[in-house]
Amino acid sequence: MAERVFTLPDLGEGLEEGEIVSWLVAEGEEVELNQPLVEVETAKATVEIPSPFAGLIEKLHAAAGDAVAVGAPLVTFHVLGGGGGSTEPGALAEPVPAGPVPATPAVRKLAKDLRVDLARVSRSGPAGRVTAEDVRTAGSTTTPMGSPPVEGIDVSPVRRAIARRMEQAAAIPQVTTFRTVDATALEEVRAEHHVSPLPVFIAALCRTIAAHPILNSAWNDDAILSVANVSVGVAVDTERGLLVPVVRDAHARGIADLAAEIARLAEAARGGTLAPGDASGATISVSNTGSYGSEAGTPLLNPPNAVTIALGAIKPRALVTEGGAVEARPACTISLTFDHRVLDGAAAGRALTDLVDRLQDPRALRELPR
Repeated sequence: MAERVFTLPDLGEGLEEGEIVSWLVAEGEEVELNQPLVEVETAKATVEIPSPFAGLIEKLHAAAGDAVAVGAPLVTFHVLGGGGGSTEPGALAEPVPAGPVPATPAVRKLAKDLRVDLARVSRSGPAGRVTAEDVRTAGSTTTPMGSPPVEGIDVSPVRRAIARRMEQAAAIPQVTTFRTVDATALEEVRAEHHVSPLPVFIAALCRTIAAHPILNSAWNDDAILSVANVSVGVAVDTERGLLVPVVRDAHARGIADLAAEIARLAEAARGGTLAPGDASGATISVSNTGSYGSEAGTPLLNPPNAVTIALGAIKPRALVTEGGAVEARPACTISLTFDHRVLDGAAAGRALTDLVDRLQDPRALRELPR
């Protein structure tokens, strides 16, 4: 029998790590080829990884709750045939833990944040490994007298991915501009279609992009890249964090189709079943901040998109009519954040005005593909 080390495979575009949710096998167990091994949570979904070998499981290299980098060892197998001590092509050999105490990088960081000496921590994990709970327990007992207790909160793969994206976005010179929209026509048309305002808004946005294609572009050091097809990233709040699944070819869809696709993607995002292709390739992003009651916000860009638009809550507001009268009408605030390397304020303002005019025009909304 030969030893094989199976490493965490690349589970999707841009993913750097996954978190072990649960093992479906145990050390010493015999497994068959393609038998489910482990459930792993990534920044986009929870996936089940099958066994690449038939053989005996010698060692599981991570515990439930551990973060594992792509390319890091997952399982050591004893399999029939082949040379001893070899690894799966492209895999890494089993790492030696940094320092005398066995612990994952995530646990080491937690210990550093809580100022806990790993050498003094009781070890409850497999093979004498220090777990995150061990560190938290030690941290609660070593807090200096008179200091407030400190609790470490584990950082999930989704939260790490969000943090990285926010760091990327913060490096971009971006500006947010705002407009108030009389949503009377928008409310009427979305009621006629029996949908939320979002698919109608996206359909109107696609028509606006046709007139202002610079909205659907990205910055490149050599050129501004303008994309013909409109794929809209829609921010979805989930228990795992904010995810941005993508409505592909939104410009070619009618309102009903947009509504169905948004619902499908939102359900998959909240259920942790997004496919890798569902969460990449956005050319412009939309955040429906009104879904949780926010009236307005300053959305950050979703790199490499040049524009993110937030749709605030639609509520009755006092608006001045063309005749000068003040009336209570449904209204909302649209926030358009743009990459100032790609758009100037005037270009962004003209595009936003065009979008607002379209949203306030009953005829223009009823001409949108159904």
